[in-house]
Amino acid sequence: MTKTHTSPKAGQWLQLISSAGLLIVFFLPWAAWKDSLISGYHLPSGQFFKVSATKFNLANPFPQINFSFYIFWLIPVLAVVTGYLVWQQNSTIWTSFITGALTLSMVAIYFLFSKTLIDLGVGKSPFSMLQIPAYLAVLFAAGLILTATPAGKWPLRLLFLVAGPVFAFLGFMIIEKKVWGETFADTDTVKADYTITAPALIREFAANDTAANRKYREKIIAVDGQVAQVETLADSTVNIKFTDSSKYFINFSLDKKDYAKTQLIKPGDPISVKGSCSGSSYSMILDSSSIDFKRSTLNKK
Repeated sequence: MTKTHTSPKAGQWLQLISSAGLLIVFFLPWAAWKDSLISGYHLPSGQFFKVSATKFNLANPFPQINFSFYIFWLIPVLAVVTGYLVWQQNSTIWTSFITGALTLSMVAIYFLFSKTLIDLGVGKSPFSMLQIPAYLAVLFAAGLILTATPAGKWPLRLLFLVAGPVFAFLGFMIIEKKVWGETFADTDTVKADYTITAPALIREFAANDTAANRKYREKIIAVDGQVAQVETLADSTVNIKFTDSSKYFINFSLDKKDYAKTQLIKPGDPISVKGSCSGSSYSMILDSSSIDFKRSTLNKK
């Protein structure tokens, strides 16, 4: 006796929409890093770290694990398989759970990596750097997990909803801590690659932004000048800015350890600050470009 095929129910239609949606958005831009659009498939294809290394000097610190990103090719493959199983009215529990968890994990990686790029002066917020397809990927992934058939197993569904992002976050934090601990010495103890006045540095960027970025990015620079602004943030970090009459300004972000030392600094004071240059970034809202520094400290002469 042959099995009679019946039309999908409402929950199954949601699964079909979610699986088809994931298949489409996987190949659309998930993040915008300055003028570079990074699609979902760029992580398993290797383009993700190729762009970050070429344009922002931020390569994968552990290239030996590049092969592990191939697992994300399962997202479009299992999205197709899930859609087929839904149409055949078979169980989709495991294909939906795995597809959804991998997608949520990958979105978390894009978010965390975009957040890291902000420390290099690229963008202002990871939420604005993520593109609409990334947010749709979250919606479709959650839809797959929550509507997987047969119904039930809610503790398992909730586990797969959070497992991917939690795993990505923990892994990212461990790698970041290890890389920063091994790669970057305390700025206080590092000899500056360049010593320059604030007006001279601004003029150099204003004259040829591309050449200046190539010369100074990721270099330790000591900058001497008169303070234009001292900004104390809610987390006790302090921004010290130097300006001139051009549309460029220099921004040093000092760590909490320098909080006490900066309390007596006021606009107009001559000081020397040392840090790692993140390069320049343009703000359409402010119609100006900032030359940003990280891991900064007051320079001891």
